[in-house]
Amino acid sequence: SKGGELRHDFGQVITEDGFYKNSIIIPSMDWYAGNILSVTGEYYGVETTIEKEFEVFRKISARMGCVNISCYTLTSVGNVVDGSNALEGVRGVAIATIGSSTYAVGASEVDDGIQIIDISNPSNPLAVGKLLDTDGTFELNGAVELAIATIEGSTYAVVAAKADSGISIIDITTPSSPSHVGLVSDGGDKLLKNPYDVAIATIGGSTYAVVTGNGDDGIEIIDISTPSSPSPVGRLADDSNKAGCDSTEVCLDGPVEVRITTIGGSTYAVVVAHLDHGMEIIDISDPTNPSSVGRITDADDTTRELVNANGLAIATIGSSTYAVVAGYGDDGISIIDISTPSSPAYLSELEDGTDTGVCTAANGERCLDGPRGIAVEKINGRTYAVVAVHVDNAVSIIDISTPSTPSIVAQFYDGTDTGVCTAANGERCLDGAKGVAIATIGGSFYAVVGAQDDDGIEIIRIMD
Repeated sequence: SKGGELRHDFGQVITEDGFYKNSIIIPSMDWYAGNILSVTGEYYGVETTIEKEFEVFRKISARMGCVNISCYTLTSVGNVVDGSNALEGVRGVAIATIGSSTYAVGASEVDDGIQIIDISNPSNPLAVGKLLDTDGTFELNGAVELAIATIEGSTYAVVAAKADSGISIIDITTPSSPSHVGLVSDGGDKLLKNPYDVAIATIGGSTYAVVTGNGDDGIEIIDISTPSSPSPVGRLADDSNKAGCDSTEVCLDGPVEVRITTIGGSTYAVVVAHLDHGMEIIDISDPTNPSSVGRITDADDTTRELVNANGLAIATIGSSTYAVVAGYGDDGISIIDISTPSSPAYLSELEDGTDTGVCTAANGERCLDGPRGIAVEKINGRTYAVVAVHVDNAVSIIDISTPSTPSIVAQFYDGTDTGVCTAANGERCLDGAKGVAIATIGGSFYAVVGAQDDDGIEIIRIMD
């Protein structure tokens, strides 16, 4: 049991060694960690510990399926749709805490702007502010991804505008009235054509935006320490070999998502390249002189789940650092040990498997067809990758606590598609799921998902 709620009454446990009854104790951590359970009991006054594999409960319904002890229950608690909001073609989602409130900020590729939503009460999310590129001067045309930066007490959204080939910096300190403060456009030697993603790095007291130039096959590093006058300071381009790279080449052909990590005192930008089917690790400790240090690719081993690599997240587990990569074309995720950036090691993978066209608890299919956004979160001492799955219109939660053996512990899918998701019709906003971020509110964890085809944001509570 947990918290007084009876999950399963073992009663009498029978093993090869006899009957165990009287006092049966279920360790709380192991009960939810996996389906190998340690059970301590008394047998004629002698305390003995046994380990057995159990299928304790199974719940199958139209909304969610849970199998085995290793199970998280996902519950839709709220959503916000386009309507008068700037959520048409929403892609990237980021979380910002301002004052005592929690906000989700979404980037709208069709509305050319951002929408700010107060999710402090997740069951009653409220759209509170937006900023659109109404006159074409804000570099917000085709806004696809964004990152949040806090600079000298103010909160900013740094937005990658793919159609405008630039980035925009928006002050969201007052969420109800966001204001545009700065921008950087492509041109000259800058690598900002069709920017796809942006990540924030703090190096030596300064704040930088690291942007992937999808159309320029490279990254651009921009000093945004003074948000009103951002300054490009460094860049790294792909080599001349395109459409595939091996371990001897730079893998930046069609760069998409980027994440920042610090390893051994140095700062790195980790980038996945959609057309190179791989991942590049770049030392940006000196932002003016970024250097390629390591990579891992599908060309070196085509069994890897790295074709059309797209989504990316960084996880620290124990003393090691890992990259979790979504292979959009392979319908799977890969886990790569990047603790030694110059020699990353491909560790494990998890793939979709049989594709029936829809993943449900009833048919037992994994929801990993076309994985996109990934967020990593620690919950109750374990590490999970939360994956937005574009083709399956779903969210999958993968336990990566033991990186060599990842396992899906829960999945949540769109369900009935009426063409519009609203709280009134009970439909989830997961059609064309692309972006995902994790918010912690009142001690509970929520996955906030941007659904491009549903033109909305779904809020899902994750419960153990």
